[in-house]
Amino acid sequence: MIRKTQKQFTGLKSELIPSLPYGSQFIAVDTKELFVYDENQLPQKIAGSDHTDTLKHFEYDEEQDQLIADRAIETTLNSLFLGEQHKMSSGSENIFFTNLTSDINFFPMWGGLKDQALTVNQGASGFIPPSGRVYSDMFSLPLGGQPNPLVAVGYEGDNYFGVNITGLGITTVAAEEVDETIRLEYRIEIAGRNVYKQVLPRNAARSTANDHIYDGDIIEWFFDHPVDVRAGTTLFAEIHKVRISDDVDLGVFLVKQGDTVDPNTGLFRYQATVHNRLFEDKDLELISPYLKYKAMDFKLDSTGSTVLLRDLSLGSDSVLVPHAVNTLEATANGSEIQIKIKDGAKIIVESLPVNAISIDGSFVNSVLNQAVVQLNEVFTNTSGFISPDTFVNSFTLSGNNLTLGLNDGVSYTVDVTSLGVDENNFVASGSLSGSDLTLTMDDATTVVIDASSLALDTNDVVESGTINGDDLELTLSNASVITIDVSSLSVDTTLYVESGVLSGTDLVLTMSDTSTVTIDASSLSIDTDTTITGGEVSGTDILLDVSDGSTLTIDASTLGGAGSSGNPVVSGSVVGTDLVLVLDDATQITIDATNMINGSSTLASGGANWFVSYGTDANAAVNHPQTNLAAGVAGNAPFYFGAALTRGSEMKWNHTLVNKQSVFGIWAGTEAIGGTYNSRIYSYNWSTAFKWLGQGFVDFNTNMDLITANNTASAYTPIQGSEMILRFGNDGHLSLINVVAGAEVLVMKTTIALSVTEFNLQMGSDQNQNFPVAQVVDIESLWEIVHDYNNVEGGIDNGILDHTILKSGISIEIGEKIMFMLDEVGVGDYFGTNYTNASTGIVTAEEQLDNQFKYQTNEALVFTQGGVNDWDMNTNANGYFFAANLDQYREGGGSGTVQGMFSLRFNNDGKLTIYDEDAGVKVATAKMDPVIGSSVHLYYGVIGNRAYYSIPVISKQSLSQSNQPNSNYVPTVADQSASIEEGEVLNYQVISSDNIVNQFVEVDAPSWMTMNQNSGVLSGTAPAFLGTSADTIVVTCKAGNAIGGSVDFTVTISVTEDTSYSNTKSLSFNGTSSFAQGNATLMNAMDRASNGDGNAWSLSMWVKPSSTTSSQTLFNYGSGSATSTGAITLYQSGGNNLLLQYGTVSDKIVIASLGCLIVGSWNHILVTFDGGTTGVTQADLSDYYSRFSIAVDGVVQTQYGSHTNNGYDGVLNGNDVSDNIFRIGRDNNVYNNYFDGVINQVAIWNSDESANLATIYNSGSAQDLSLLASAPSHYYEIENSVTTITDVSGSADLTGYNFTNSNLVTDTP
Repeated sequence: MIRKTQKQFTGLKSELIPSLPYGSQFIAVDTKELFVYDENQLPQKIAGSDHTDTLKHFEYDEEQDQLIADRAIETTLNSLFLGEQHKMSSGSENIFFTNLTSDINFFPMWGGLKDQALTVNQGASGFIPPSGRVYSDMFSLPLGGQPNPLVAVGYEGDNYFGVNITGLGITTVAAEEVDETIRLEYRIEIAGRNVYKQVLPRNAARSTANDHIYDGDIIEWFFDHPVDVRAGTTLFAEIHKVRISDDVDLGVFLVKQGDTVDPNTGLFRYQATVHNRLFEDKDLELISPYLKYKAMDFKLDSTGSTVLLRDLSLGSDSVLVPHAVNTLEATANGSEIQIKIKDGAKIIVESLPVNAISIDGSFVNSVLNQAVVQLNEVFTNTSGFISPDTFVNSFTLSGNNLTLGLNDGVSYTVDVTSLGVDENNFVASGSLSGSDLTLTMDDATTVVIDASSLALDTNDVVESGTINGDDLELTLSNASVITIDVSSLSVDTTLYVESGVLSGTDLVLTMSDTSTVTIDASSLSIDTDTTITGGEVSGTDILLDVSDGSTLTIDASTLGGAGSSGNPVVSGSVVGTDLVLVLDDATQITIDATNMINGSSTLASGGANWFVSYGTDANAAVNHPQTNLAAGVAGNAPFYFGAALTRGSEMKWNHTLVNKQSVFGIWAGTEAIGGTYNSRIYSYNWSTAFKWLGQGFVDFNTNMDLITANNTASAYTPIQGSEMILRFGNDGHLSLINVVAGAEVLVMKTTIALSVTEFNLQMGSDQNQNFPVAQVVDIESLWEIVHDYNNVEGGIDNGILDHTILKSGISIEIGEKIMFMLDEVGVGDYFGTNYTNASTGIVTAEEQLDNQFKYQTNEALVFTQGGVNDWDMNTNANGYFFAANLDQYREGGGSGTVQGMFSLRFNNDGKLTIYDEDAGVKVATAKMDPVIGSSVHLYYGVIGNRAYYSIPVISKQSLSQSNQPNSNYVPTVADQSASIEEGEVLNYQVISSDNIVNQFVEVDAPSWMTMNQNSGVLSGTAPAFLGTSADTIVVTCKAGNAIGGSVDFTVTISVTEDTSYSNTKSLSFNGTSSFAQGNATLMNAMDRASNGDGNAWSLSMWVKPSSTTSSQTLFNYGSGSATSTGAITLYQSGGNNLLLQYGTVSDKIVIASLGCLIVGSWNHILVTFDGGTTGVTQADLSDYYSRFSIAVDGVVQTQYGSHTNNGYDGVLNGNDVSDNIFRIGRDNNVYNNYFDGVINQVAIWNSDESANLATIYNSGSAQDLSLLASAPSHYYEIENSVTTITDVSGSADLTGYNFTNSNLVTDTP
């Protein structure tokens, strides 16, 4: 006998081994029989003389020790094993090679040839270049919502994937019992073909399944190799039960049904969480070996011509790869940075965390955009001429040339016009502010250059300065001098102070030319506990008396113009808290000095509401439900919440945020309200924060990481009205949590724990965001830890560990009860009324409670423990049963029935009872009475690790509350009001001030408004503002609870006008060369495939025509030549006439409206087409003409039809890239016919909007057309640029030709 492998043997049949491990094989070489050993380790013949048809195709070559086959061999999907080291398997769209020792799944790089029998594949398109598969990080995707514990369904069904995706495993909940004699097979079919199969490991790695599976078991199953599925594939997945002994298929495995309807089928489906990666195939040349690196250093070599990518952990051999200067670029990738080939597709490093990037060993700036700038400076070597001994000591702006002078005499000149984005946008002037060089462009925008990056020595500071002619000479601490030509800075020497105010710590002086000068008053370094008590003027000095006895001196002469010219300060006095400065012309400036004390960072305390953080209104209550700009709220950001968050507490609110950007966290910016309100949502103003981007919470790069995403790969969107929690753990970490179906979803968490023990949450926001209606709850006060087995617990907010015992922080006396909620499946945890053993190290501590009972895994309350019952059972209760010699109680069904609310009652008769609050029945009475006058606590002990949300929720009530309704507990809800802008989404949280509310109801809300009965959120999309009493809607509502009954109240909703829409600019066409043009292939709203196919369209324009009488083109789309295929052209003809042409030069319909335009005035034009036939039967010409309608200023015009060759019956589109056109202001290249006039707004619909003429015309007022119920397919507002006019609704942007900035005029409808 010969042993071939660990499980394969050969020999004579007489040498057959009687017993071998399961799966072993024995080949009898003399009889050509094959034996496989079964689960009882006995040999079973599976091939022999009766398999001669199969075996005759095999031959054993003894010399080569090989088995040779003369036929192709088909194997299973997990098939080819190379001994016990390697396995080759099908992964659907891939083949995986598994190293059985390391359990790594390798996959090949592929190239290919398509079917060469097809002519289409015999050219270049038939060759697939070599590529490699690149995978994203793993993520988990729930299908079907949450498992419904009461409903079972087979694990089988279709799954559609719109992206390239790789399946790695699944998690599901069993709904039936499966013993160890049955295996579970996971199978995938695509187009009826089996492509993938896995067998569930039991009591083994990659699976949580035990040998015996029970109903309710959670099965997490990671496959032994992946399965790849391409985008657009529908696969059929199923799990089958197969009997091991004879391979008989026993049908589909039952699992729990999901609680969410499948949007594709409208039906409920099996619930599963699938674990995946995304993938894409990239040409080998585009794949970098450093793609997944998460830390890297970059530096220039000694020549400055090469960028070195380095891994500093490798020591002296740190260089990974060199790249020439100007061949790399850094870009933002979410909150991280991507390194790629400049202007190329190859990505070198996919996603580097900012805090893991260094330049020559020094970490980059922690602010994302600044770090990107730093890296690109290295990649382009823009600082190549700088050395520690060489720095910029002067610069001069002459015309368009900026000359930088170095201290070694070398200078560099840059054409600053190259800094403009648009060729029509050039540098008009420049100035220096601090270390910033500010260039003002021709369109009044500014470009700011950080002059500090020009290698000024950071150890040298300005000590003094003088004016010498037009030169400002600054003397540095190293005795060197920097000379700046101030004449280029456009300083007016007659400039003087007109007035002054204090904003936060900034003293803002308004000059005579209306410009402002800001002085940072914080540099005055006055102690935060001191105040100004008095003052006087001595010469040109202002002397302020401070409460600590010191004197603050300000040189008032510096507050005027240069030297003694202009209007300087001549005297001053302090009147109360006002600093009064008298100027040379006898005018006065009054400055409120009370806020000149610098450095205060403490937020004033207040009630649980929102307050202004800084400025003159600091600590003032907001008293408005939104960050409303018109009400003066938005400009006061940031705000703070009045109740502080301390470690061990949490802030709770219902999610009502709308589509506006907001930030919540700890402010790190200037303690002032200066600047625009939306600057409060920028990351550099926050140290720790999370951001609401309008549609979801996102990683803000401010010490908060996104943990869970459900909207996109980088955002989490809660359900409106769902509970949100910001938990401040005892470990100093902040966690943002969303409560979904009773379970907590961790959305975001701090990267670094906070060092403070308490803080007030702050908020910055766009205008018109809802303030969260929140409360701060001390989570530690509900439970305290009395037994910590490993002595490592740090509080309950992060969950508790095995053998931990909690004592309720609330207690009851006679006539009271503790309510405790059992709203999860039972896991065998214990309850009782006392614990007296040691506080640590007791492995059975949870079993040592007085009056103990257990919430068992069958969802029963089990009172018999260790053969003893501390309770007398109410055997008459419907839920009582005696089984397995145990007194038990379970209401409402069998195993799997989650129980609900119970109470521990200290009755008026001195008895202690357990009571089922939902069923209204006593369950059991303690055999030992508590001492009257004593306090009773509830104790809770666990037999496994428990998440915080799994710890029972407890509360305290009086037994007298059972007489309901009790008016003492009726909710207190006042009449309240809110405003909502037209077209915006209303999410108003009803505010109740006292007693719990179980249910909210609206009685008479309009059809567009609904109320969430659980959360009390009124929601809906506000209708259009009418300017009448109908804009004020009074909704009658009720709020109630099961104890106190209900109360009536009203919510008054005021619909306000949307004033945010801005229409301030129009585009002026010169009539000779200027026009706007888009990609016709991206604008298909006006296409038709055949004559009369029903594809309607509409065109809306605001135009101001000139008196020119020549034919001028307003709009052109379709064929550029209009010879073989059609085009649509709208002309201004003869000054005040409109002409519409539809078709080709030789076959067309022409519609004319005469005298309809008013030249020199604004006209609104709406042209519509109903999609009907337009040719070519002469008898139907009147029908063809009626397909079109022309309206001007809201009135349908009389129109006259004409034709060429009975009209046009062909196709019309812009698909032919060699002969297509989409223009405004110019005809095709043959006729041109440029427009001479002004155009304001253009919109195109793929529908006939003639019925909406009045709505679109809007009584002659331009409006935001994207807000209409029937919004346009393509929409252009001309506001910001003459070069790019963005398509607001679609993707067909327009490019402007031969315009200058002066053509962007303020003349609008």
